[in-house]
Amino acid sequence: MRFGGEIRRRRKALHLTQDGLAERSRLSPHFISSIEGGRVKDPALSTVAALAKGLGVSVGDLVGVTTKAHDLSPMAVEIGGLFDAAPEDLQQAVATILRATSRKGGR
Repeated sequence: MRFGGEIRRRRKALHLTQDGLAERSRLSPHFISSIEGGRVKDPALSTVAALAKGLGVSVGDLVGVTTKAHDLSPMAVEIGGLFDAAPEDLQQAVATILRATSRKGGR
């Protein structure tokens, strides 16, 4: 399953609307729609981390699902695993830096 489809499947399993997931992940509803619709092909790690948090799963769990579909680069998978293993305060600091420096703005 592609990344956007997996996000949609998990969101619906939690009985969340796109607005609800947007609020929980601190992303815009429009961006959630773009991800689920497959218009975002290579989401930033900060985006993946925000979605994982909003869905109540680990980054590794979320990335592990998409790896089978080859939606993320090997480096993104490795970084996702490292990120997931880091303490929460370090995760927050890294996500803040990535949002600030991301070409896509992480949103």
